[in-house]
Amino acid sequence: MKKVLSLTESELIKVINRIVESYSDEVYNDEDYVEVFLNYFRPWVKKNHGDEIGEYPLSYLVKKYISEFALDNGMHPDNVIFGYRNNLANAANIGKKLVQQGKHKLPTLRSQEMFTEKYKKPLEYFLTELNLPDFIKVEFIEQTPYNVYVKLDVDWEGLIKYQGGVRPNFENIFRELKKRIEDFLGIEIGNPIHGQLSFKMNKQYVGIDEWVKKTLNKEIKKKIKELPNAARMLHAIKFETNSSSNMGGDLKLSFKNWNGRNDFIKSVKSLLQSMGYNTEILNVYS
Repeated sequence: MKKVLSLTESELIKVINRIVESYSDEVYNDEDYVEVFLNYFRPWVKKNHGDEIGEYPLSYLVKKYISEFALDNGMHPDNVIFGYRNNLANAANIGKKLVQQGKHKLPTLRSQEMFTEKYKKPLEYFLTELNLPDFIKVEFIEQTPYNVYVKLDVDWEGLIKYQGGVRPNFENIFRELKKRIEDFLGIEIGNPIHGQLSFKMNKQYVGIDEWVKKTLNKEIKKKIKELPNAARMLHAIKFETNSSSNMGGDLKLSFKNWNGRNDFIKSVKSLLQSMGYNTEILNVYS
């Protein structure tokens, strides 16, 4: 038996607003929404309470009529007016709702041309200049004009077996791309509605879960536990990816007996190195 979901008009508006908020990447400030509120509020006061009252100080009008104004525009005051916020903040909140309702369209300086299409060749050249290892894949994602994400996919096993010198770093890659865009293309990074480029990074390790499940848990940990003195000294092995911008991860060893700890860590590093791992990237410590 199918369930029929019934929504009131106000509930439906809320759902629509959430959808609009989820898919909109326009970033306006409170000042923009306050201006929307002001464009509608004082004319509304004049229309509903007379021209003379409509000329009263704004602070008085907002305090006296903001709830009525919200109700008249299909908003429940409790959802848009909060006592802990000042009048300007509540005005901005209502202005934002007016925009979401489609009653007002805010201006934008956003280009209608896709940045990644316009600058396709320079972006490809910038990536070539970075000379990234094969295990790092970079893709520029742009779903709306001038809102670009740098998608960094790093093959996990390729990374931890990398012997090419300098340890790869997420932030360095992103910073170098950003610098080239600013310096060579003359593009300002910021808010697209101000005519700028939103440029952000998404990063992920590819294949890490499978490596942990099949290699770390079933092979590496077993070999570590077979090392001399492991039964006497080793309490647990914990793995986590590096929390800094450096790519890689850490094997953290905890000990029952700290005597000889440093020598045991050296033996674990030697084991990993014999398996082809770079222990500067797959670090071992206690």
